[in-house]
Amino acid sequence: MGQAQTVAVPMRLPLVAGPENRDNSTGKDARLINCYVEVGHNEATHVYRRPGMLTWGLPAAGAAAGRGVYYWNGNVYSIFGTTLYKNLASVATGLDGTGGVYSFSSIMGATPKMVLQNGAQGYAYDDTGLLTANLHSINANYPQYTTKGLAYLNGATYVMQHFFGTNITPAVIWGSVPNSVSVTGDWDPLDFITAQIEPDSGVYLSKQLVYVVAMKEWTTEFFSDVGNPSGSPLQFYPAGKLNYGCASADSVQSIGEVLFWISTNRSASNQIIMMDKTQPRIISDAAIDRLLNQIDLSIVYSWQIKCNGHSFYVLTIKNANLTLAYDLSQDRWTQWTDTNGNYVPIVASCRDSAGNHILQHESNGTLYYAGPNYLTDDTLVMPVTFITPLFDAGSSRRKTLGMMIHDTDQVTGAIMYLQVSDDDYQTWSQPRKIDMSLPFPTLPNCGTFKRRAFKYTINNNLPFRLKGVELSFDVGTL
Repeated sequence: MGQAQTVAVPMRLPLVAGPENRDNSTGKDARLINCYVEVGHNEATHVYRRPGMLTWGLPAAGAAAGRGVYYWNGNVYSIFGTTLYKNLASVATGLDGTGGVYSFSSIMGATPKMVLQNGAQGYAYDDTGLLTANLHSINANYPQYTTKGLAYLNGATYVMQHFFGTNITPAVIWGSVPNSVSVTGDWDPLDFITAQIEPDSGVYLSKQLVYVVAMKEWTTEFFSDVGNPSGSPLQFYPAGKLNYGCASADSVQSIGEVLFWISTNRSASNQIIMMDKTQPRIISDAAIDRLLNQIDLSIVYSWQIKCNGHSFYVLTIKNANLTLAYDLSQDRWTQWTDTNGNYVPIVASCRDSAGNHILQHESNGTLYYAGPNYLTDDTLVMPVTFITPLFDAGSSRRKTLGMMIHDTDQVTGAIMYLQVSDDDYQTWSQPRKIDMSLPFPTLPNCGTFKRRAFKYTINNNLPFRLKGVELSFDVGTL
């Protein structure tokens, strides 16, 4: 067997891989689990653990389903079941619990208010502790049936209606008077405009730049404030019409004025889109699209977090037991799980006055701090796994792998395990231990292969960063 150049100049193992699933299952092929990558300008690749969590608290009344968390006016507001809390102190009860996670906004004026709704009911809350009962019961011109999502533009709050009178219409956008939503007369019976360039129903209402954005079943329409003296001040903006709709209202997130959501249209299957300055871009690649194909979107959660310069859009499809995280800075997808390998049961996120990320649990509403300094999920170890693409060094010839050298941060007590598969991810070898307290930990005598996948696993709560793996091997003639 002749000596390969990789003995003199070792080859780097490709560590960077988004999901490469060949079908709608995550059981095979390359993927990153509970970690993310950072590729620098010099092409150096670092693998990091995803942000962990630490309990911030539960209210005295105890656990209840998480319905949303929002930072407003210097405080963290959260909904547990049917109760609204301000910094874990109850401030209002009797909220609707049927519509799932709430959307939030706020208004200014003499008495600033937080506006919240879940598609089933809408409310307004001021910082004196007053919660306005169902807005429709206060003012009949506030629509009884709305989509999720609120848009605040030039003082007015906008919501989108499913039904108008006795007739089903595509999507009707209603606006309030400036900076007031909760008293009689705040919703003018003439202040409405219909999103009807296509006859599809409304799904979610949002805002980007100076536009109210109406996301519908297979299209998206934009409206600008032109200051009409009567009726709605909004006017349809035809140049902004998109042939992408919204497949799930709960998938929508606005991250720094960039909108993310699961989109669809009449001719395409589900895909994930981001829209920056009214310009759409599909960010789900073929592998992600395969995961979303014919998937059950009846229960979807989305949230966001920023970690060490990386902003993440996090999407959970509960009935597929799947959580995906999109790294905006790296344009890459990874899979995140809970400590048992299931979906991450978080429904919403916000930041507090100190800049801490606050997450809310799905079933019990627990609020967590989250960030890179938390190396566990509330003391429970999160399993970190990264599985490489199949590696053949550009040849189908048999390789004899004499040595693997790992470039890692040195951390006392940190252990990483390696398994390999030479049969297309079907079976894995017994794990070999890698001591990350050593400088450049090395594995000798790594066997022979034609094509091989490598799986690394970390099951501890110690700091972790893998910077590269060098392979020294000989190449045979067959």
